[in-house]
Amino acid sequence: MRISELSERSGVAVATVKYYLREGLLPAGRSVGATRAEYDETHLARLRLVRALVEAGVSVAQARRVMEALDSPPTSRHDLLGKAQYALPAPHADVEVSPEVRSLLVDLGWSVSPDAPALHSLTGAVEAARAAGVPVSPTTLRSYARATEEIARVDLASVPTDDLASALHRVVAGTVLVDPVLASLRRLAQEHFSGTG
Repeated sequence: MRISELSERSGVAVATVKYYLREGLLPAGRSVGATRAEYDETHLARLRLVRALVEAGVSVAQARRVMEALDSPPTSRHDLLGKAQYALPAPHADVEVSPEVRSLLVDLGWSVSPDAPALHSLTGAVEAARAAGVPVSPTTLRSYARATEEIARVDLASVPTDDLASALHRVVAGTVLVDPVLASLRRLAQEHFSGTG
């Protein structure tokens, strides 16, 4: 397909498609002339993913790292998950991981890389909540952690095991695009339980 059809089918303006091409977020099409290229379904899928990431607040530089990870997927599922999570933006990345968070992981028996970005994010999020007067006690934090174990199992069950490139795509898209789904479900559950008790 030509760039105009790629634009039409993806809902992304031609100028934006060209920008993504220049920025390396989208691979070049197959050249069919001095100023023309043809694109295929893989371009369309990649373009839709880039657009979804950018609309979810991922910067162009961060999206580029994600695309680089997609272009060279690791060989194991564990490494794949790590590569996907490390390529995505992590809030509070500059916050030093607290002893409380490290101790929590030990208590839970979770095997996590000591430099996992989510450790910094969790520390920063807990500190921010407490600073705003939200009492996130160690007991509450542990209860939240146990509740998220089932979500993690559901996430992992949905990751393809036969195609690592597809698996990496699923993990990246799922992490960015499903987090708002989980937050929305939590709010709906809160509304339900507050009205029934």
